[in-house]
Parts: sequence; C-alpha cells; structure tokens
Amino acid sequence: MELFDNPENFKHWQQGLISTQNITSSVGKVGSKRRMKIKTSVAVITMVEEITARDLPHLWEATYRTKGVVNYQKNRFRESEINKEGTIQKQTIWEATTVFKFTGMMRLVARARPQVFESQTLQFMKDFKRFAEEGISVAES
Repeated sequence: MELFDNPENFKHWQQGLISTQNITSSVGKVGSKRRMKIKTSVAVITMVEEITARDLPHLWEATYRTKGVVNYQKNRFRESEINKEGTIQKQTIWEATTVFKFTGMMRLVARARPQVFESQTLQFMKDFKRFAEEGISVAES
C-alpha cells in the first residue's frame, strides 16, 4: 500500500504520466484533487482526480474528469495466503471496478473502441504489479 499510495511512484506504473499538480491543500485525503497530464496513444490529456473514498489498506476510490469523460474508479484490496512450494506466502488481491460515463464526441469514441478504456486500466494494474514485485518501472522503458 505504501507503493500504491505514494505519488512519487505514479510515474513508475502509470505509463504516459507527464505531470501531477495538487489543486487542493489536502493531499491524498478524501476530497483532495490533483491535475494530471497524461500522454495517450492519441493525444495529451489533462484530467482532474478527486479522491472520493479512502480506507487503506482496504479501499481507495477516485473520480477522474476530463472533457467528455468521467471515470469512477473503485479499488479494493485484500490479503490472501497461498501455498507455494510448501511455504505459506501472503499476497494482495487487487479488485478494480471502473465505470466510464461519456458525453459529446467521446460517446462515439467509446462506442467505436470500448476496449481502449478497459485495457488502459488493466495495463496500469499489470504495470503496478511489475513495479511492486520486480522493481520494473515504465518510466525506464
């Protein structure tokens, strides 16, 4: 959770992240907002993230807004144990629920290429796993 919650680590698992800027005085708390600039395969977009729920290490929710898109992101974390080669190891299960709402031209984009939005979330999760478990940063690739 320390890796996930630390804004300094975002660049290591959020590919395309150019910059973040806090726009509220509180940082990382419910109600706090930050502006994020991200390079996608199509364009550079600016979005505003607002943390809407935070109960770490179990829950972290945020809403992301940019022109034509609102993204509701719910992340649940739970600990689990696995038996690996006769040794009990702890692991974290990360469940993400993402809901997108589109307006204007983005409705057409979402209908034409819905997999883009789902695959982006999944890629962030895979990149975070690689960073957390292997120390591999997307910033270096």
